Amino acid sequence: MNVTINDIARATGLSTATISKYINHKKIREENRVLIEKAIQELGYTPNRNAQLLRAKNTHTIGILISDLGNYFWGTLVNSIIKHFTDRGYTVIVCSFFFEHQKEIDTIQDIISQHFDGVIMLPSCWHDDLYQLLQNAGIPVVLLDQIPASMRHFPVDCVISDNYKGGALLAEHLLEKGHTKVRIMEQYLDSYTIDQRIQGFVDVYQQNGIDLLKQQNSFPPVSFGPTTETVAQSNRHFQKLIDSSDPPTAVFFDCYLSAMGGLSAANQARISVPQDISFVCFDDDTLFRTMSATMTCVSQDLTSMGKHAVELLLKRIHGDYTDFPKIDMLDVVFHLRRSVKDLSGHNSTASGKD
Repeated sequence: MNVTINDIARATGLSTATISKYINHKKIREENRVLIEKAIQELGYTPNRNAQLLRAKNTHTIGILISDLGNYFWGTLVNSIIKHFTDRGYTVIVCSFFFEHQKEIDTIQDIISQHFDGVIMLPSCWHDDLYQLLQNAGIPVVLLDQIPASMRHFPVDCVISDNYKGGALLAEHLLEKGHTKVRIMEQYLDSYTIDQRIQGFVDVYQQNGIDLLKQQNSFPPVSFGPTTETVAQSNRHFQKLIDSSDPPTAVFFDCYLSAMGGLSAANQARISVPQDISFVCFDDDTLFRTMSATMTCVSQDLTSMGKHAVELLLKRIHGDYTDFPKIDMLDVVFHLRRSVKDLSGHNSTASGKD
C-alpha cells in the first residue's frame, strides 16, 4: 500500500498542510522538518509523481467539481468563481459527476492527470471525502456548502453560509406570528448544512418550550439527487402532509428544492398561501418573488461565497498555508415578505413586504 502525506501527518502529529509545504520545498519550522524527515525514512514515503509534475508546471487551470449541473441554483456561485478566476488569467473548467461515486473518482483522476492548479468542490454529501485524492496529488482544494465528516482527520478549507443562524431567524419569525404547529421539509441524509438549518430552527422553538421534533411526520430521510427527482419527492411528501388529519399551520422548507416541490403540490391542491398554510424557506429564488404571496426566506450571498472561495484557493496555490484549514462562514439575509399568516392576534392577515 502506498504511503501518503496523510500517513506522515498521523506519524508526526503535524497537519497535512505542513507536510505539503515541506514536500514543496517551502520553509517550515526546523523541529517539524526533523519530524517529517524521520517519518519519511521510517515509512518509506515516495513523493507522488503527479504532484511532482504539478509543481514543475503551472497550467493556470482551475476545476469546479459539482454533483449536478442541472441544479440551476448554483449558477450564480459558479459564475462568480469563473469571473474572479478569469479576471486573473486562469482557465476554469466545470466538471459534473451526477451523484455517481465512480464518476466522481474518474473525474478527479482526470483533473490530477491534467495538472490543474486548484479545485473548488461542491461535495455531494457530508461523507464525501474524495477531496483527499486531490490533496494527495498536491492540488489545493476548497469545499463549498459542506464541512466534511472527515474534517478532523483530513482537514480542508471550506466556505459556507451561516446555516444555523438562517434556520433560527425563520423560526423566530414564525413564533412571533403565532405558529406553534410547524413541519419541516425535508430531512436530508448526510448534509451538514441542512442539519445546521434544522438545528437552528428547532433550537429556537425548544428555547420557547416547544419540542418541534415531536410534531414531525415520519417521512423517511432522503438523499440529494438529480433536481427533478428531489422536487418530485418533496411534492409527494407535501401532499401526504396536507392530507393528514392534523395538518400544520406553517411549513419550513430547508432548501429551495423542497420548496419547489411544496409549492407545486399546494398549487395542485388549490391551497392558498398564506390563507390556508404559511411557508418559509431557507434559500431565495426568483420564483419566490413572483408568487402572489411572496416567500419569506433567508438568502445566501452566493456571489460573495464564490469570491471568498477564489481568494482562499489562490492563497493556497501561492503556497500560503498559515491559516489552514480555514472555515469562512458568511452571513445570511432575512427577507420579510408575505407568505406567513399572522396568528398572534395582533393582525389577522399575512404580514410582510412585497
